[in-house]
Amino acid sequence: MAYSSTCDVYALVPGLVKPASAFDSATCPTLTQVQFWLSSGCSVINSRLESVGYSAIGTGTTASELAAAANALYGAWMAERSRINARVSADERTRADMFKRDFEWHVDLLLGLDLSRAGVSQVSQAYAGGISKSDKSTVEADTDRVTPRFSRGMYDNAEALRPGPSSAS
Repeated sequence: MAYSSTCDVYALVPGLVKPASAFDSATCPTLTQVQFWLSSGCSVINSRLESVGYSAIGTGTTASELAAAANALYGAWMAERSRINARVSADERTRADMFKRDFEWHVDLLLGLDLSRAGVSQVSQAYAGGISKSDKSTVEADTDRVTPRFSRGMYDNAEALRPGPSSAS
């Protein structure tokens, strides 16, 4: 699934498709390629969101339009990269690089926002335990609690020397 459509990419790169009015099997790039790039771009956006603790952006949220713009820019970047372009300088492919920078700017903007206020749910964070005896009692009383994967002393070496009680004053 993608945040934007092939029509959104076409709006950014109509020169690649003309005289056709949309991507199809005869255009370069093809409709299938653009759909793949949109899916890949969506995966990149979602991976970046998950890395900062958010789930995928749902439709109808205020952040969905920003994600759609970023996704369309990713598709346009890949479409422009698929064509042979004259370079202005050794490190720039003109339009493809501009779309790449725009895509990265949009994703960075998205990641810089508090997306929970924009309707995006946060992925649950790991629980490392409480800091008081009452927290411990509360956790132990919770019968629906998932047991932790690790516990204190789980990987201790029984044959290793351990410091004893100190006699130093």
